Amino acid sequence: MFNDFKLLVTCEHASCNVPAFARNLNIPREVQESHRGFDIGAFGVYKDLVRKAKPDFYSAGKYSRLFIDLNRSLWNKTVFSEFWDAYKPKENSPEGDMAKYLSLRKQAYAYYLNYRKEVEDFVRATDGFAIHLAIHSFTPVLNGVVRDTDIGVLYDPNRPMERTIADAIISEIHVRAPELKVRRNYPYQGKTDGLCTAMREISPFYAGFEIEFNQRLFR
Repeated sequence: MFNDFKLLVTCEHASCNVPAFARNLNIPREVQESHRGFDIGAFGVYKDLVRKAKPDFYSAGKYSRLFIDLNRSLWNKTVFSEFWDAYKPKENSPEGDMAKYLSLRKQAYAYYLNYRKEVEDFVRATDGFAIHLAIHSFTPVLNGVVRDTDIGVLYDPNRPMERTIADAIISEIHVRAPELKVRRNYPYQGKTDGLCTAMREISPFYAGFEIEFNQRLFR
């Protein structure tokens, strides 16, 4: 059934870097380099997968999600971090400050929209099935809760095609690395807001998966 398909591989949170033109956001370097700034270890997995799988399309984010989160819709309140709120000029600030703020916001939007458009254009242009692997990672401990899963395979369980492919992905992981604990839709639900969820609206022949790696695997 899936012999004829196009493979996409992406890594939205590949980088902890903030562009030089956004230095006024004043994001501390230690925050950028933490799990809040990017998905630790994900870019290495992404590069390895691109080299071995030779996908038909691949793309990785250049900047930290603290600049703008490529894996959130623009309506999502977390698409921009709290550092933007701190940078936003107060009502009595000089007009020039607001102009700088809006200019930076415009640059962030342009980066975001270009990244998303490239993925969307590929999905729209694909004849037949498009299978998308979005590589991510998660912190081993969040708010005091230990996450004991090694790999999470996130997908929409209401889509039969994604359920079938998820079964195949999990089976392959078990064959190649039987010592790893794999869970479905963990540590997040695969049908919540994200790039894959947005792309599902583009084509009924699209299947999107976020592959989440526990960051302890990279230590």
